[in-house]
Amino acid sequence: MNAQALTTNAPSSPIAQAERLLLSVLEKMEKLTVLFTQELDSLTANDMSKFQEIQPEKIRLIRDCESGVAEIEAKKETIALCNPVLKERLISSHAVLSDMAVQSKRACEARARSVKRIQNRLLQAARMMVNKDKKNYGRNGKIETSPKNRPVATAINEAI
Repeated sequence: MNAQALTTNAPSSPIAQAERLLLSVLEKMEKLTVLFTQELDSLTANDMSKFQEIQPEKIRLIRDCESGVAEIEAKKETIALCNPVLKERLISSHAVLSDMAVQSKRACEARARSVKRIQNRLLQAARMMVNKDKKNYGRNGKIETSPKNRPVATAINEAI
């Protein structure tokens, strides 16, 4: 259904202006839904460059949606008089976006856990290689064959 067909009031009436606001927010929410779908697809495909590429536009659309929702909230008396089909589409789109945001969050958290596991394995392998059957000088200057108590510097940034 054409979004403009949902507006039934005179173009300059407060209700028509409120419906245009609803249509504007709905359009942004639909674009955001497309971006969330692309984001989830890029996470599933491990395409982090595509994921990063999407973020600026997604953040902009989120801000635009938030400001539109705040404007809707400020005009709630007029919005109550708007086309119910339009309002229902907006509510439905919001529910879809909320679900997609939860899915995206879960996918990002899973990705972070995976990266952390890989990082820990790399650190463990580096430590094992450093400590592997080496004779080292101890604190008293004698050769030690057991480097268990020796501090090991594995210069990998663990804050990543």
